[in-house]
Amino acid sequence: MTARLSMRSRAVAAFALSALALGVLAGCGSDDEKDAPAAGSSTLKVGYISGASLAPAFVADALGCFQKEGLTVEYTPIKNPADAIAFLSTDKLDAYVGSPSAGMFNQVAKGAELKMVASLGSVNTPEGEAAPSGLFGGKSVAKVEDLKGKRVGVLGTVGTATSYLLGKSLEAGGLTFDDVELVSLALPDMVPALKNGGIEGALLIAPETQKALEQDVAHALVDSKKAYGTSTTSGIMYGPRLLKEDRASGVKFIRATACATNQMLGDWRKDAKVVSALATFMKVPDETISKGGLYVFDPTLTVNTGTLTEMQEMFMKVKGTLTYDEIIPADKLVDDAIRAEAVGKAG
Repeated sequence: MTARLSMRSRAVAAFALSALALGVLAGCGSDDEKDAPAAGSSTLKVGYISGASLAPAFVADALGCFQKEGLTVEYTPIKNPADAIAFLSTDKLDAYVGSPSAGMFNQVAKGAELKMVASLGSVNTPEGEAAPSGLFGGKSVAKVEDLKGKRVGVLGTVGTATSYLLGKSLEAGGLTFDDVELVSLALPDMVPALKNGGIEGALLIAPETQKALEQDVAHALVDSKKAYGTSTTSGIMYGPRLLKEDRASGVKFIRATACATNQMLGDWRKDAKVVSALATFMKVPDETISKGGLYVFDPTLTVNTGTLTEMQEMFMKVKGTLTYDEIIPADKLVDDAIRAEAVGKAG
């Protein structure tokens, strides 16, 4: 199968300049604990894709969690996820906060030392809370099946985490990538394209989901929580240094992320401190976070290995996306020992 990709736009935007807000954040332990960093100090180079589904890693500094672990984190924004994989492989980055992709799978298949070590946000929100992302259709599209042969907007190309979410949504209507014409668009361009008829459907992420509804230009075609609610495509990936040479610092980074995650359980959009910290990090107004969609964070940070298998199975059906023929097993893609040690000492 060969997916058809329109050349209209090649923008690969940050996975969800979204809306995800913050909730109940007290702090990591007592004030005395916050002011007492762990013995030994480490500086980590961390690449990231900006998105509220990754929030705990972004607010950990403001919450004192990095200080508690004796960590200094130098964040570098990544526009193209493929760059992050290359930088990790060559030790130009120690860690990547983003999503698994075909690029990661292909590099691991070639022998690169890259592994997922933790998961972050999912759309499995409480009852009554809309999912922060989903497949939307224009006025002429009543159900997923109606998108057959039509133009559908997606962030990036087949092989990204966003394309996986789109693929899962299309499956709900019995469709595949080959049944639609994929149009690569930046997130802010999707609602205008739906409005002017440039596309008939799109995988939207908050705040674009809210914009589509407020402007009455599109509606949700599937229940995202049913389509991919248990999947987790946001997480943390390590390269050789933290996997082998300095695992202790790798444990500290995950422990600090867990420290922040434990303060973001429930509706974390109501916590002004976290909202401000995340908005500052993502360079968006506070209201984009406080009034945006809600992502759910699992305090154990456990990687969903089933998602990694499903992504590979989906991408293998699209010619040229993966460079190998057999599914890479979970133990080649995930190092769970680091997370297990860190979470056992988090809090």
